[in-house]
Parts: sequence; structure tokens; C-alpha cells
Amino acid sequence: MDIRPSNDAPVILLNAQSQYEVQLRKWGFIRSWPGKTGKLVKKTLINAKFEEITMKRSFKKAFVDSRCIIPINTWFEWPEIPEINDGLKTKVRIFMPKRPTFGAAGIYEDAVDTETGEVLRRFSMLTVAPGTNSPIKNLHARSPLVLPATDYYDWLSSTPGEVQRLIHPYEDSQAFDFEIVGKKESYSTLF
Repeated sequence: MDIRPSNDAPVILLNAQSQYEVQLRKWGFIRSWPGKTGKLVKKTLINAKFEEITMKRSFKKAFVDSRCIIPINTWFEWPEIPEINDGLKTKVRIFMPKRPTFGAAGIYEDAVDTETGEVLRRFSMLTVAPGTNSPIKNLHARSPLVLPATDYYDWLSSTPGEVQRLIHPYEDSQAFDFEIVGKKESYSTLF
């Protein structure tokens, strides 16, 4: 399945009985800011940098109250580095050979569309810098915050202060691998 920003995707969260629950949500928080003309401009925030998660109003409440796990098996980047396709933008698939499906840290929210009154079920993914030993560190400056499976419940249930210990790059030098797929497409994909 190829998921792009604003598509529906499964996320895992804890329900009121502290049990895992899978929900379909749209990728990206919707925010509005006054544009140059004064008219509100909507923007989709697909990722949240972990360094800003407790400071930015756009993500702070969701980080405190509504964390989720985003199951993925691949993500794509389009690096421009000399060692890959002579420095031309090239689609590269990043995956974990020993974990066919893995979980990325996410946050979610239910927001009401001010224009339609519709409840919007959205999620955003946390990102970190790739680990210093990672083979993908030269492909992109950010990567999903991949969690070990043993940390899933803690990510979903702990206090914001307690989950801070889980927010760090995946440092296993053999955890990730990548393969060249093709030329640049219109935008990044997930899954």
C-alpha cells in the first residue's frame, strides 16, 4: 500500500480500556494561518520534529494526550548525492530487513473542520535525525522515529516526561537498508 500525505492510513492507539485499537486516520494535521492577503491559508503538517514537539502549539497537546504507533514497512526519499545516480534526484526505498513491518512514533487528534463541522481524524509522524551509525544517514536529514516493539506500550501509555527517553535515533548500524528504485516523483510516500 502506498500512502501519501492526506491519505487514510492505519494507526495503533490505546482505547479507554488501555487496549490496542487500530483506527484509520488521515496523514497530516491541518492548520490555518493568515496569509499575505490576510485570508486564512490551510497547511497540512505531515511530520513533527521531535526537537519541537513540546514547544510548537501545533503538536504539543497531541504529544501530551494522543500518541499512536504508525505501522510501516518502507519509506522513500529522493537524495541528490554523487554516489547515487550521479547526484541526480533518485527515489530510494528505505526498509528494515529484519523487521518486515515496524512502528513509527506518531501523534493524533480529532479536530472539527470550522467550515463543514466534520470531525477530522488525523495523525502526524515524529521524525529524528538518522543515527550516526545508520547506513541511511546520508540519504536525508530526517527519518521516522522508529520504536523497538518492546517500547510500543510505553510510547502509548506513559507521561510525556517518561516517553522522552524513547525519542532518539535508531542507532543499530544494521537495522536499516536501502535500494534505488527510480527517478523523482512528485512527493514523498510512506508504506
